[in-house]
Amino acid sequence: FYGLLKTIGTTPRQLRRIIRQQALTLSLAGIPLGLVLGWLIGGQLTPAIVSQLNGVVPMTSVSPVIFIGAALFSLVTVLLSCRKPGRIAGKVSPIEAVRYTEGGGIKRKTKKGRRGVSLLSMAWANLGRSRGKTAVTVTSLSLAVVLLTVTVNFTNGFDMDKYVSHFASSDFIVADAGQFQTGGDIFNTDMGIPQSVIDEIYAQGGITDGGVIYGRTSIVQEFVTEEYYRSVWSRWNDEATLDLMVSDMERTEDGLLADVAQLYGMGDFALDHLTVLEGDLNKLREDGGRYVAAVYSDDYGNPEMDSHWARLGDIITLRYVEEMAYVDPDTGIAYSSAEDVPAGASYVARAVKYRDVEYEVAALVAVPISLSYRYYGADEFILNDQTFMQDSGTDSVMYYAFDTTDEANGAMEKFLADYTENVNPQFDYESKALYASEFEGMRSMFQLCGGALSFIVGLVGVLNFFNAILTGIITRKREMAVLQSIGMTGKQLKTMLVYEGLLYALGAAGISLVLTLIFGPVAFKAVGSMFWFFTYRLTLTPFLIVAPVFALLGVLVPLAVYRSVSKATIVERLREVD
Repeated sequence: FYGLLKTIGTTPRQLRRIIRQQALTLSLAGIPLGLVLGWLIGGQLTPAIVSQLNGVVPMTSVSPVIFIGAALFSLVTVLLSCRKPGRIAGKVSPIEAVRYTEGGGIKRKTKKGRRGVSLLSMAWANLGRSRGKTAVTVTSLSLAVVLLTVTVNFTNGFDMDKYVSHFASSDFIVADAGQFQTGGDIFNTDMGIPQSVIDEIYAQGGITDGGVIYGRTSIVQEFVTEEYYRSVWSRWNDEATLDLMVSDMERTEDGLLADVAQLYGMGDFALDHLTVLEGDLNKLREDGGRYVAAVYSDDYGNPEMDSHWARLGDIITLRYVEEMAYVDPDTGIAYSSAEDVPAGASYVARAVKYRDVEYEVAALVAVPISLSYRYYGADEFILNDQTFMQDSGTDSVMYYAFDTTDEANGAMEKFLADYTENVNPQFDYESKALYASEFEGMRSMFQLCGGALSFIVGLVGVLNFFNAILTGIITRKREMAVLQSIGMTGKQLKTMLVYEGLLYALGAAGISLVLTLIFGPVAFKAVGSMFWFFTYRLTLTPFLIVAPVFALLGVLVPLAVYRSVSKATIVERLREVD
């Protein structure tokens, strides 16, 4: 067609302009359609994604910069894509155009073989005429399968049990609302759960087991070496600041620093939910026993063996401070509270009335995040609940955790939701059901995003496949008429075209399978390092579903295109120039 245009005086520059105008006409329809679809799809996806992100407000922007940028990107892509076809059209001669067959200008080495020519070998050779087009088509199809397989494996790898058990040790846990807030208040007597609240909850029935966790509300000190203290706090302070901090601390006669310690009081129910790293917790189950468990876990409840100084079997001393004095180091004047210190004056805190109690470290444990203080600040020790109340002289309940029967779980969920929202909003609760719902929402978000991307890439791949089959048949229309004129039947021709379609489809399926098997374990190992609740489980279900669909397309698309082309007689097709 372009060669004939040249015979009537069309210049190469005009040919390039014709091709560019055709592409721009298509863009005039395609780009606005893409912007509208992008706006609609984005408007649906954005709220689904943002709903899983804490502290992010969903909004969809109507800034023209977004639309102009997307349109320009597409337009530049189109213009770049027109350059090579324009050059080819400008160089073509009328004779070459009439004799054109796809890939006909490519010179290849020929090799002699003893085997005869089959329909399958002809189909394979036809794909090799335009290797670039074949590669693009197969790659676009295979990417859709890979992306879909990755999405399914990614979301299936999310382990709900691992996720829920990390955040919820029991079916329900009740505490002051501030205890559940990131950056909330340090636990104090005003945040304790009164017995009346626990009684109201218990009265609902269905509770199979439960217990309270007591929190520290008075001053408790431990004694550590300066080297250990510096090693801990050097993560957040420079050397000069550390020197100032150490100089303000009280020292014992043997040079140990008096630092604040964090204590828990736990009964059997809470002790059963601890992870024992070393030792035995049975000694802590004895009321009045002078035993402690040293907590070796990070802010997320994960074991961390260098996070504490107390070792198994150590005898440690905890100081229960009953009265503090705030001394001005310059004047030596002591004040009973920090508020009494004159403005601008410096002071150091000193214990003036206290009791020192010795304990044996019976175990090293990790505390699940749901039962922890949920903020970092001091070395932590766990005592028997009765021992805790006896030695500290306090009895503030930080958490009430309990399990219920399956039948009572739903009713308890409704009761606590109403109770903490309307009856007593000072308190709040967490439950396994809440975290399970949160988990499902997050997984649904990834499924939605991955599914949408898989659909878009798959649609592009199918369109590329359809385009490859369509243009391949159209450009070889005259060639196929020649084959039929020398004896190839219509059935044989259709079989060859079906083989071509199947080679496209099954080739894409095979490549996607190989990519999934080779790179899947490597990629998901990296994913597992980002999502601690991820467990890689290979599933080929997407591949097994998509591969037959691709095979069906490989059969139906060539037959449908050939049916349209074959309406003209062999003689008419032989006489056609384009």
